[in-house]
Amino acid sequence: MTMLAFGLLNVDRDRLKPFFERVPELFNSHHHSSEQDADGYEELLYRICRPYSSKTLDMIDEWMGFERREWKSDTEREVLLFLYAVRFPDTLLIESLTEEARSDVRRLSAYLHFIKHTYTIWDEDTRKGLARLGFVIPDNKDACPFTYGAYITTIELLKNLAPFYSFLEHDVPRQRLFQSALAAYGREN
Repeated sequence: MTMLAFGLLNVDRDRLKPFFERVPELFNSHHHSSEQDADGYEELLYRICRPYSSKTLDMIDEWMGFERREWKSDTEREVLLFLYAVRFPDTLLIESLTEEARSDVRRLSAYLHFIKHTYTIWDEDTRKGLARLGFVIPDNKDACPFTYGAYITTIELLKNLAPFYSFLEHDVPRQRLFQSALAAYGREN
């Protein structure tokens, strides 16, 4: 936590300005690209509801383009219970999951995003966008609660520092707005 606090105290606001000015454009270029299926994303946001089930996870997996899960029923139940219990911005609860349940940060972050709407989907391009702004988040395949926590907290910080003109009226959560903009920004490098 000390490293994160140090990093946040050293935010270069001048480095952020060009990004903030382009957030709407960057969001549109990423979110509305053919690879992202914006209509499918927005429809899925409103189709996910309690009680969560295997079908809920299947819908998210399908939109994300993931291969079929090969989990035991215990692992699936564990993840579903986790999704009921976790509260934003908590990521430490990930530590309590078995190795199989946290073996893919992209999958787990997608479940968190679509079920909670506040967690950000883990994405390599988004990490690159954050690095361009001076926030280096280590690469991770497994869902490390500290690394994923730094990722979502940094995006939340950017959201809080952003001027009003960075926000556009849209049906997507603001975390998605900034994650999409950062992904497009990261691909420019």
